[in-house]
Amino acid sequence: MPFQNALLKWFQKNQRPLPWRKHYRPYEVWISEVMLQQTQVETALPFYERWLKTFPDIKSLAATDEKKVLKLWEGLGYYSRARNLHHTAKLIVKKFKGKFPSDFNSILSLKGIGRYSAGAIASIAFNQERPIVDGNVLRVLSRIYAIDKPIDVPANREIFWELQEKLIPKGQARNFNQALMELGALVCAKNDPACLICPIRSFCKATTLKNPEAFPTKQNKKQMVRVTAAAVILRQNGKFLIERRPVGKIMGGLWEFPEWKLVKNKKIGPPEILTKTEKLVSEKFSYKSGVLKPLAVIKRNYTHHLEALHVFETVAPLIKLPQDSWQRAWVSQKNITQYPFSAAHAKIAKLIQ
Repeated sequence: MPFQNALLKWFQKNQRPLPWRKHYRPYEVWISEVMLQQTQVETALPFYERWLKTFPDIKSLAATDEKKVLKLWEGLGYYSRARNLHHTAKLIVKKFKGKFPSDFNSILSLKGIGRYSAGAIASIAFNQERPIVDGNVLRVLSRIYAIDKPIDVPANREIFWELQEKLIPKGQARNFNQALMELGALVCAKNDPACLICPIRSFCKATTLKNPEAFPTKQNKKQMVRVTAAAVILRQNGKFLIERRPVGKIMGGLWEFPEWKLVKNKKIGPPEILTKTEKLVSEKFSYKSGVLKPLAVIKRNYTHHLEALHVFETVAPLIKLPQDSWQRAWVSQKNITQYPFSAAHAKIAKLIQ
């Protein structure tokens, strides 16, 4: 198997010294895999190190409260993943006596762990011959074999799962799976792949075709949605109003300053943004807002959305808070750091500190 041998030899010499690779403890691999979903390694590393320092094992994670979990996850996004980690840690303590299960079906049954994550944990932590197919693996395999089936068609993805499983050398699942992902991250990049230094370029059909960037292919390209939004810092007697997002909604359980989406895919200028925000503040809190002072514009980009969040501040009177499903609190500058916010609203909190 010259292709696999060349890749494994390259990985042995060039793999990054990532902390979860020191001992391949199941708990550490699990945390790293969840953090690396939708997040680059360089971004995830400081979060991972803080997490392991605070929660060094499953039992310490299970014993803490959700507020602390969400606060530590602040900035990574996709907060349901943090809740799933917390929930699963409690289940592992109860059902598996605090030991991460090694059986593949047991791993797959855990909340927040799907086909990819189960395969990653089983192969990387336990060296089981289970396939994993992420964006890096899709890109590498589609180029090696010049597979022109659109990867955004679910049925086509099975081609890659079946192929990857057949390629795993016996007893080498841990290193081979990581090597494929590492090659995609460091060499076989989406744009401008470094084909000249690729250890398996002689096996790559896309390189032979002299068009590696043509792979992988997609059937549909989603259009980006541009959003203009506004958030307001309401001050009252040295305290600030924050609201807790309902559990079950996007970023549920996190806290934020009052916020509104103003327009989508439409350009509006500062005067109109200000007018719309003043109107929304007055309607929501049943009082005529004072002068809204512009503080900052925060860029917030997430899946297929580009958002400009305009931040204002004002001194609020003793307003009556509306009765609905949201939780609200007036918090001091000192205590506001204890609340978990989304990345954008954490930046707003820093503005008042």
